[in-house]
Amino acid sequence: MVESIGVLGYDKVSEQDSITPLEIFKGAAMVVAGNIAPWQREVPPGRLDVKFVSAKPGVVTMQMGTQVIPDGTLDDDQLFDILYIPGGIGSGAIATDERVLSLIRRHHEAGKVVAANCSGVGVLARADILGEAPVTCVAAVARGLRAEGINVSENRRMWIGDLENRIWTSTGSYGVHGGAVALVAHYLGREVGTIVSMMFDTLGGLGEQIFETVGPEFYHHAVLETTFQDYFETMLLPTPAKVPAGV
Repeated sequence: MVESIGVLGYDKVSEQDSITPLEIFKGAAMVVAGNIAPWQREVPPGRLDVKFVSAKPGVVTMQMGTQVIPDGTLDDDQLFDILYIPGGIGSGAIATDERVLSLIRRHHEAGKVVAANCSGVGVLARADILGEAPVTCVAAVARGLRAEGINVSENRRMWIGDLENRIWTSTGSYGVHGGAVALVAHYLGREVGTIVSMMFDTLGGLGEQIFETVGPEFYHHAVLETTFQDYFETMLLPTPAKVPAGV
């Protein structure tokens, strides 16, 4: 049962990648609590705790300059049922932050769901939890992740939920909305997913696929994707530090 969701904020996180799923998850929390009830649900009201937690104390300054006061700071002992890692131009830096990577690993080892979108998927790769799990991500880091052996299909999907491995990934900002609503529909139930998808007009745009664990296929623009990969890859997916021999 999912009772808590934590969305990670960090310096230069993407506004869309973080605030969009945060609003969707908080909307789901209102539905679960019975504060939004377009019809009488048989399930009694419950609680879904949704928090925007920062990687370090203080205001989070996002990649376009928006400043957000987080609900709290990452607690090394705290576990969320779903830990969500957004993308953004600052994701390359946190992909080298061992405290963040350790927190991701601890969630996964504890049997929690770890989700990410856009270049945040690269952070999951650096945490070494993906294995052979099928994932999707933004085009800018897809080539680099494939080169490292991460299972990113050539024709990317808007979202992919790997239920066995407890990994949920979405593409760049365009896929973040659908991926977040699909995640809600799967982990909080079809009825909650239906209400949330109507609240945010997702059902009208994507139809019944919002209840599937794999989203629509993206177009593949080989030349343009290569151009953006050449520009963004080293920023968003820095080469992992090598561990000295004998350590």
